[in-house]
Amino acid sequence: MSSSPAANEACCAVLYGEPLIDLLAGESLHPGGYAASRRLLALARLSMGDRILDAGCGLGATARIAALEFGLVVDACDVSSEVIRRATKLAQDADARIRFTEASLLRLPYPDGSFAGVLAECVLSTTSKTQALAEIRRVIAPGGRLLVSDVVSSGDIAAPEPLGSLLCLTRAWRPGELEEEAASAGFIIEQTWDESAGLSDLIVRVEARGALVSTILRDAGGPEALSSSLRALLGGADVGSLRSLLDEAQRAVRDERIRYTAWVARAV
Repeated sequence: MSSSPAANEACCAVLYGEPLIDLLAGESLHPGGYAASRRLLALARLSMGDRILDAGCGLGATARIAALEFGLVVDACDVSSEVIRRATKLAQDADARIRFTEASLLRLPYPDGSFAGVLAECVLSTTSKTQALAEIRRVIAPGGRLLVSDVVSSGDIAAPEPLGSLLCLTRAWRPGELEEEAASAGFIIEQTWDESAGLSDLIVRVEARGALVSTILRDAGGPEALSSSLRALLGGADVGSLRSLLDEAQRAVRDERIRYTAWVARAV
């Protein structure tokens, strides 16, 4: 039985806070990394001093870019208390003044119309899209910008849970779905572009680092040395299953069955 959107969101957040996941994918876990985040922020055309929310902020990499490079006043939220603790420490080390809050996208603890913009990078596909978009629209002021990047899939790729959700495959957007959901929530999409090259790069990076982890596990005594976080990530499968899944995902990207897409939308 599949988990509820809230449970799925919480599970993904816990895994994103695991040091092993940092090793496999890097601190900026979404495809395209820092460069894709900078493109989103630049195309939003927000003004210095505008208030923005990084919804599902993870370790706060994009939140720090928004504060330090774009001069924005940044709030950031994530459903995991451990992720928020680590993100807060990283922001302090970077001298980035960001207000972090433990919160779900489904129940944002901010007043109506609080923000000139909201970022949602590879996070809407981990939860209830309709409910999350409604909450995001509530906290964006009229004319504010929604900045989204996420996976769009035209075919199914079998992946054990929670790995499928972590890779944004389980509830990936279908072609045209975000446009419909955004319109229903009160947004007009102004720009959209493809970031799939970043998805391919992320898969290659995870494959390479996964091979390193496999070597370490072999030298440390085999599968019994597998960390609890990796066992949880693979949902009971072995490291070879991760490699097979990543190979299949890479083929799907080449065949354009999976794309990583970015949108800028205006709240009406």
